[in-house]
Amino acid sequence: MDRLLFLSKGDEVKLRVLHAVGRPIDELTVEALCRKAGISKPTFYRHFDSKYDLARWASDFMCSITLDQIGRSLTWDEGLESYFALGLSELEPLRNVRSDAAEYERCCAYRAQRRFATIAETLALHGVTVDETMRSIIEGHVRMELHFSEERLDPTRTRDVKEIVSIFKSFIPAALYNALATPLDPQ
Repeated sequence: MDRLLFLSKGDEVKLRVLHAVGRPIDELTVEALCRKAGISKPTFYRHFDSKYDLARWASDFMCSITLDQIGRSLTWDEGLESYFALGLSELEPLRNVRSDAAEYERCCAYRAQRRFATIAETLALHGVTVDETMRSIIEGHVRMELHFSEERLDPTRTRDVKEIVSIFKSFIPAALYNALATPLDPQ
C-alpha cells in the first residue's frame, strides 16, 4: 500500500542521520554521522542524546506511522504491510544501529512498554476494557511482534511483504485481531 507521508523537519533530519549509518553504529563517531548527514553536531544533539538513540527513534518512527495506526486509521493488513515494507526498505541502517546487548535490551524494553500502551489506548478508543486476560494477550502479542521484527533483519528470511504479513497475522491472537480489525471512523 502506498501512502503519502509528510515528515516534520525534525524527522527529516533524523532520517538523514539514520541513512548516514553505513556500518555498525559502534564503529561510527557522532562527527562522522554529522558529516555524512550534512548536519552540525549541535543539530545532532538537538535531536539525539547519543548515537545510540537512533535505534529507539527508528523504532518509534516506524511504529508511529504503521503499527500504532492499526485500529485507528489503518486495518491490520495496511498497518502490517506498511511496517514491513518500510522495515525492508531501511534494512541496512536498521541492522547497523543495533549496538551492544545491554543497549539492545533497553531499546526492546522501551518499545514493548510503548507498544503495550499504544495498543491499550487504541482498544480503549474501541470501547474494549483491558482486563487481566486482554493484558496478557497484548503482552504476548508485543513479545511476538518484537521477535518477528528482529527476525526480518536476517538476510536469509523472505523479503516478500505479502508473505511476511500472512505469516505474522497467523500469530495475532483472535481477541486482539477482532478488537482492532476496523479503523475508527474519523469524526
